[in-house]
Amino acid sequence: MANFKDCSKFTVHDDYYTTEDTWKLIKHLIPDSVNTIWEACMLNAVKSLSPQRLEHITDKQIIWDMKMDILEKQMDHDSYDMIITNIPFETKIKKKILKKLVEIDKPFIIIVNGLNVFSKYMREIFGKNIKDLQIITPSTKIHYQKLLKDGSMEYKKNTSFYSVFLAYKMDLTTEQLWA
Repeated sequence: MANFKDCSKFTVHDDYYTTEDTWKLIKHLIPDSVNTIWEACMLNAVKSLSPQRLEHITDKQIIWDMKMDILEKQMDHDSYDMIITNIPFETKIKKKILKKLVEIDKPFIIIVNGLNVFSKYMREIFGKNIKDLQIITPSTKIHYQKLLKDGSMEYKKNTSFYSVFLAYKMDLTTEQLWA
């Protein structure tokens, strides 16, 4: 089995953007009672079209702010019903954002690397709230658009990792966990 530490060409790259096809996988899971969704991880994501893609596939109002750091400031708690976002994959930032999401305590659906669900920090972060966490397994491998060094975007159909959706306080049925 390959180990990334043995690969001299491997570099961490955190600029993967969510496609409309990815958001379509969970569209049916957004409750009818939800009117407003906060796309919460848009800080400096000037190339991301995630909010527009969410707006395109739903009839919900999508709010976001590319200058707002979810770790420092949040939208007014009453201004949205749930969070849908693709959080950064870098572990230190991801852990801080997961802690913040638990603190905010609103329903959410986020994208994470599938291996994260096996990590010790998931149990530590969610603690007693782990009962409210559900893993949604997509019907296909999630693909991304990757921001290249020259500023252009490339559709990546062969990422080296598999992603899943994490749902919090969504009370999904077993059937809904297979998107």
